[in-house]
Amino acid sequence: MEENAKYSLCHNCYNNLSFIPDHHCNKCGAPLRMIENGPICQQCKNTDFYFDKAISAVKYQKDVKTLIYKLKYSGHTYLATTIGHIMADKLKQENIEADIIIPVPLHRSKERKRGFNQAILISKYMVGKIDISLDINALTRIKNTRAMHNLTRGERLENVEGAFEVANKEAIANKNILLIDDIFTTGSTVNSCSKELINNGAKSVTVMTFARD
Repeated sequence: MEENAKYSLCHNCYNNLSFIPDHHCNKCGAPLRMIENGPICQQCKNTDFYFDKAISAVKYQKDVKTLIYKLKYSGHTYLATTIGHIMADKLKQENIEADIIIPVPLHRSKERKRGFNQAILISKYMVGKIDISLDINALTRIKNTRAMHNLTRGERLENVEGAFEVANKEAIANKNILLIDDIFTTGSTVNSCSKELINNGAKSVTVMTFARD
């Protein structure tokens, strides 16, 4: 089966996906410029991340932006299947040890308004492709944060400070967590989640997103 058919994408849409190259930061997963020898990018050298590493499947470019927008804001929830399938295949290529998958939670008011949490939809499809259990209740969002797309890096960090809370410490105790979200931009959201998980007994956190900005 051709790759585009496997992911339920036409040739044009599949060919317009820009997959993350092997030459990427070993910490945050950002594609490295050819002049950067790695193993980690300059940002990671200057940032304290609580997760062990982050991996992403594709670059956050035009067609990927459209795909994610349609999923999140146009109610095209079937696209979570395509995204989850691509992410599951990417995960199989990585040497990742994980005991449970935890999706990045939405605040209950935002999830009620949207009708779903895209990270949960993606995660539910992924667990059908990989042998890792899913827990959608272990981590909750207790702060209704502002939309992040127009915020500076500093504002993003402040926006998600104290936004998440572990609801079930036993579920994460000494566990290797695979944290799922749709986009990695500055890493502020997933780092805030990771901080809460690690501080409450998780053994490790690996972040996985569909897109890397």
